[in-house]
Amino acid sequence: MSTYDHLLSPLDIGPMQVRNRVLVSAHVPGFAEDNKPGEQYVAYHRNYAQNGVGLQITGGTPVHESGLLSVNKDSLWNLNDDIIPGYRALADAVHQEGGRILAQLAHSGGTVLISQPGRESWSASTVRSETTGNISHEMTLGEIQEVIDAHVCAARRVAAGGMDGVEILGAFGFLPQAFLSPLTNRRTDHYGGALENRMRFLMELLEAVKDALGPDFVLGVRLPGDEFEPGGLDLAQMKEICSRVSASGLVDYFNIIAHTNITHLGRARHWSPTPTPHGVFVDLAAAIREVVEVPVFTVGRIVDPAHAEDILARGQADMVGMTRAHICDPEILPKIQGKIKSNVRICAGANVCIASRYAGKPIRCIQNAMLPTPGATLVLARQPKDVAVVGAGPAGLECARIAAERGHRVTVFEATNRAGGQLALWASAPSTKELARVIDWRLDELERLGVSINFNRMMERQDILDLGAAAVVIATGAMDTCRDFAGTAGIRVISPHELLGGLPLTASRALVLNEGRGQAGLAAAEALLHQDVATEIVTSDIAVAADIDPTNRSAWYERLGRKNCLFTAAHIVDSVDTQKVILRNVFDDRLSTREGIDLIVDWPGSQANDALINDWEEHPLEVVSIGDCRAPRTVEVAISEAAAAAKAL
Repeated sequence: MSTYDHLLSPLDIGPMQVRNRVLVSAHVPGFAEDNKPGEQYVAYHRNYAQNGVGLQITGGTPVHESGLLSVNKDSLWNLNDDIIPGYRALADAVHQEGGRILAQLAHSGGTVLISQPGRESWSASTVRSETTGNISHEMTLGEIQEVIDAHVCAARRVAAGGMDGVEILGAFGFLPQAFLSPLTNRRTDHYGGALENRMRFLMELLEAVKDALGPDFVLGVRLPGDEFEPGGLDLAQMKEICSRVSASGLVDYFNIIAHTNITHLGRARHWSPTPTPHGVFVDLAAAIREVVEVPVFTVGRIVDPAHAEDILARGQADMVGMTRAHICDPEILPKIQGKIKSNVRICAGANVCIASRYAGKPIRCIQNAMLPTPGATLVLARQPKDVAVVGAGPAGLECARIAAERGHRVTVFEATNRAGGQLALWASAPSTKELARVIDWRLDELERLGVSINFNRMMERQDILDLGAAAVVIATGAMDTCRDFAGTAGIRVISPHELLGGLPLTASRALVLNEGRGQAGLAAAEALLHQDVATEIVTSDIAVAADIDPTNRSAWYERLGRKNCLFTAAHIVDSVDTQKVILRNVFDDRLSTREGIDLIVDWPGSQANDALINDWEEHPLEVVSIGDCRAPRTVEVAISEAAAAAKAL
């Protein structure tokens, strides 16, 4: 077992020392109140500090109205002195727990579409964002100075609020990167052209903020190690830029990531989901570390503390960002130190947290149902009881786990020969195997807690009554279903679950009818493509996977596209004739034909397995139903309902 000597060692960052090398990097949880740190926001960061995190950074905080990150009220704004009391409350909470916290100052630099009267987004040049369609206003010399002055005022508010310092957000295509990059800087004055000119804005900004903060506060900068875009910043250029910044003595650390929000793939890849390799940006940080004289932070799917320890031991970075890892499990540090008797819950890369923010909602986690109530603890049951959980999908496993943690005597009954429900099937697809972590962690915890799972036990109503349990949780999930298509003789019709469950088949050309949304149809298509079956995904939606967040959708498009998958949106099946399928456009009724089809994978969505959820009133036992047996939804919703039910038993 790793001793985590490097991960748990202190680090000097400018005038500040942090107690270990674990970083919860800048992100927007969506817990702010009226654009200021409120009670929930403060509790969120206090919880990380209480669990031993070395350094925390607030999410990107706009300093000027021309660079807002959104117009919602659930993120921080540093536009006036109203934020100072919130900073004080936040700093006090983190410091009381032995932690350190910085404020990330940001200007979105044309990457965000504001589109409000009196507000336009400013950037280095007039550039159109692929991701938002925003066309930025090219800043005048006076406006450049205005934004630098706004950063200075914001930095002074950070200091007045007792925070430990500032991180300048120079990544994601935001304003400093917009000036640095040839992709977005087309100026012909002394802020454009040669590298020295393109660096001018960043250097003037850092110098002004450093002067405003003084020697007692940390100043760091977050930069891309590579934009990975043709004609953009590459690693060689970024090494030169970072070397020059380091030589100036203006910054106390570099926080290295990659890509730009200006492009579709760039925005998706810096928040990359599974199956992106763990530590995807570590090599960039290691390369930057070779040419600078201050600590270098690394990020990018570092979810296992053993991996973080290895990065530090190899000298690839000085501090390791484990942000999504801590969203999933805030207790990583006390667990690896033996202070909490539980296994670390490893982030599976589902990106529910990112999807929540894309939707303008507070972050949620596929695994951590307690995320909205940071620091809340389980209360032991006053009267432990015998609890039967029917169904070993994600909801049933989570409910059993929490009920057992509270002291109840829990037994689980599962109709099939394996745990995990539909999620276990999705996790069998080539690129989503990491989702099995959601299941495996809960199985490990149930074993630790002494909870038994009885497989191949199809429970009827009388079977449940015969158990004599005081409480019963119905978590029977949902069933797959296929539609009937007239004329399908010669074409096999199966569900994604049958395919992913290992149903033997022989096919050469398949249609996947992806009406049920989610990732089941996509996972089925990938499984077919890996069997060299020519595959086309058809949906009546405006786009294939339109319901999925851009990070996952872009990744699916990329993976499936590389296997020559075809995507057809806004179509449904009109008719089937032997091996010919006629598709109809849902908007204009145009017809198109697909010849030689010998397999249809039909995903109209699942159907609640609800036979057991009602009609218990006449029996003297507590019965609750959770998850998809009530209505098919998401894994995150099922686990959240399970947690609520278990805490109420």
